[in-house]
Amino acid sequence: MAGAWRAGDGTAVPFREATVAWALAAHAELAETATGYGHFVTVNELAERVQEVSGVHTKAPTRTWMDAILRKVARRCHSAGEPPLAALCVRQNHTVGDAYKYVLELAGLPIPVDLELHAAYARWQCYEFYGAAIPADGGVPPLTPKVAAKRRMTIATPLVEPKPEQVRERLCEECFIQLPANGVCYFCA
Repeated sequence: MAGAWRAGDGTAVPFREATVAWALAAHAELAETATGYGHFVTVNELAERVQEVSGVHTKAPTRTWMDAILRKVARRCHSAGEPPLAALCVRQNHTVGDAYKYVLELAGLPIPVDLELHAAYARWQCYEFYGAAIPADGGVPPLTPKVAAKRRMTIATPLVEPKPEQVRERLCEECFIQLPANGVCYFCA
């Protein structure tokens, strides 16, 4: 794994210390994200922000360290009785990943059949907790745009029942009458 360093002077930072700095920055960034109803951030965007805000950088691939950061944020939220800010961080395809499953594990909840809808409700709790302007009617916990679009496509695409495959009937070669299942023509036999 690549090391971490301070942006100002390039001094090396132990990775354990870097993850603490990134987790603090991630909590702050996600709390800020939660102030806007329907807002969320991708893992890569959050990785860039936490490095910028903390002043601690790395060239390590995001996939190798961001789940650990989101787990730290999840533990902090759980311990403080805050809604799970990790629900606001999604992958490039706008779905929640294993970090959100960890939120459920912390809470002692089973993994739901519809993880994305569960995460939408968790995001709604974050918006409410952090003072986002919730629609007057209370709003509907918003799915991320790509997830919502995929679901609309699924709903909009009518189920087309496949046409039954035409079975060619076996005919007697002598009288051209359809043969019974045993293949012996009763008229010609």
